[in-house]
Amino acid sequence: MIFYLSLLLSFKTDRRLLIIFGLFYILSIYTTYLLIGFGLLKTFHLFNIHNFFGWAAAALVLLLGLFNLKEYFLPSLYVPIFSPFLSRCRIPRWNPQISLISAIVLGFLVGLCEFPCSGAIYLATVAMLSVKSTFTIGLIYLMLYNLMFVLPLIVLFAFVGHKKIFKWLNEKQISSASKIKLVMGVAMIVSSLILFFWLIRSIK
Repeated sequence: MIFYLSLLLSFKTDRRLLIIFGLFYILSIYTTYLLIGFGLLKTFHLFNIHNFFGWAAAALVLLLGLFNLKEYFLPSLYVPIFSPFLSRCRIPRWNPQISLISAIVLGFLVGLCEFPCSGAIYLATVAMLSVKSTFTIGLIYLMLYNLMFVLPLIVLFAFVGHKKIFKWLNEKQISSASKIKLVMGVAMIVSSLILFFWLIRSIK
């Protein structure tokens, strides 16, 4: 979002169009992630084998967390399957048309692209909800989770029009890319261990 809003500001786009673009972009990402989570949660409850999906999700999240740590400490090390798949996570770039449709389509594509990279914690969260709550309660928590997920975008969007702030955030994002992988790796591993702990306790 930093990239696109900065680009639009450089084009001296009307502020009203910036606001429309940003709002529908955020709404599109929220809806995309919510539908993904809804599908996963419905699948977990439909098969009525929550613990199986919980164990599978915990194992996957743990592997993805270890991969992120590998990316920080050993970035040149190639890991079959993970390296070629996750390296494709890129934000699509084209000459943006300022319209509701372009904002919605862009948010949808970015949401799909981000999910393989940042969806591990989301997967762990959905797995926890399927184990510890009913479908309805899980859906409510899922909506709240996704609201918190897009909250940074909402805060960022509040600064639309301040070019100096965009420039500073963009520089920080680039300079902190490797540290973000370290933080994500640790967060994924912790999430997987918590999920494993809950699953072990549910056996008793």
